Amino acid sequence: MATGIQNRGCNILVAEDEHIVARDLAKSLGSLGYNVSAIADTGAEAVRLAEQTAPHLVLMDIQLRGAMDGIAAAGEIRRSNIPVVFLTARADADTITRAKDASPYGYIVKPFRPTDLDATLRMALQQHQLSQEAFAEHDWLRLLLASISDAVIAADAEGRVKYLNSQAEQLTGWPLADASEKPIEEVLQLLAFEDDQPERCQLRRVLETSQPIGRQLCILRKRNGEDVRIEHASTPMFDRGVLTGAVAVLTDVTERERLVRELEFSNAELTRFSHAVSHDLQAPVRAIRSFTELLTKRTRGRLDSEDEYLLNAVETAAVNMNDLIQGLLDFAQAGRQQTTRERVSIHDVVREVLTTLAPLLEDSGSTVAVSPLPTISANRVQMHQLFQNLITNALKYRCADAPVHIRISAESTDDGCAFAVSDNGQGIAADDLERIFEPLQRLHGSEVPGTGLGLSLCRTIVQRHGGRIWVDSDGPGHGSTFSVFLAANTTPA
Repeated sequence: MATGIQNRGCNILVAEDEHIVARDLAKSLGSLGYNVSAIADTGAEAVRLAEQTAPHLVLMDIQLRGAMDGIAAAGEIRRSNIPVVFLTARADADTITRAKDASPYGYIVKPFRPTDLDATLRMALQQHQLSQEAFAEHDWLRLLLASISDAVIAADAEGRVKYLNSQAEQLTGWPLADASEKPIEEVLQLLAFEDDQPERCQLRRVLETSQPIGRQLCILRKRNGEDVRIEHASTPMFDRGVLTGAVAVLTDVTERERLVRELEFSNAELTRFSHAVSHDLQAPVRAIRSFTELLTKRTRGRLDSEDEYLLNAVETAAVNMNDLIQGLLDFAQAGRQQTTRERVSIHDVVREVLTTLAPLLEDSGSTVAVSPLPTISANRVQMHQLFQNLITNALKYRCADAPVHIRISAESTDDGCAFAVSDNGQGIAADDLERIFEPLQRLHGSEVPGTGLGLSLCRTIVQRHGGRIWVDSDGPGHGSTFSVFLAANTTPA
């Protein structure tokens, strides 16, 4: 059989008050490969034995001795989820109608042939197995919906409520028992997010159009009159092409909105704090630089070489401190500023950067080859910062015995655009390929000037554009290639 039902090993309880018939039945069942677990001659005994032996099926005579006939006994046994097949010499309409109330899995009319008995029992066992599988799947789906953290509400094609999971009961204030069969508008009362005016039920619109509606913000008025800010989406349900209903998923966004407000407040405070700290830190640094410059002028020609070295070290440290403070401020601002986009020619941006860096390129004897670069949707100022940092990085970490060769290229795809800035510089060890993007990470210490924030700023800019940045290198002495991928049509952060 398709479901794997086999006679061997199936235990049958026989309920028959005529002993000769009962023995014949047991013999027939044995010849067909079934096991007869017990024989009962009254309805009450059949119920007791079914409870004790838990057979796979009960073969029940409708007419039994005692106060409880076979139909009544079958009703009790079915509560234990045991299938019952009726055995009767009467097939009149009244008996059959009454027997249906016990939900039997089949009927066998006496007299019968063994093949008819076997076919009926097999069909009953198969039907029971299929129903068990269906109930198991139903329970699994019920548990699944109950476990979802969002509220789920379903309505039939007429817009009557058919299902609420526990989260939906909590969110709306309607228990399923009370909400069932009510119009969806009575349970799902929605108000517009902006002006608290009544809004047409999304589920009803889905039922009318047979089209899904994506996530929208609105206000849900609970059963007790309390208003809750929610986000919800709805979709129609079809069975073989026929609309059977719709389901909505609702999320309470009250806590999320509170956290967003707190985050916005914290960011605003952090911005004010960073500007204040930057100003307070830069003031003494500027004073140190001014005093050292003044002291250098006053003592020119009167200091020995060691004193001049110490004075220059103080001035250099002040310059580095000022650069570090400005770098930290730029880094902090890049992570919080709104990334306003426009159409930006990256080719023009790179040319502007190269013009700015022309003295440094000339002094180092560097060459830069620029392939055609596309126009993309981006923030122009941040693109300038990005490429200036990448090119400056290549100039800083050049090999002492070779001129720098930098190549800038791009490759466009349907998903976005990938840029590459390659050099023949010092290269990067495999263990440092990720670490160099962390703030204040400097692989060469004070040997190379810088703040350790340039590549961190690059990563922040790229991430704010919904992209990613990485570096490839064959190791020290083999140069590096910094790659930036910016996705097309990405909403900026």
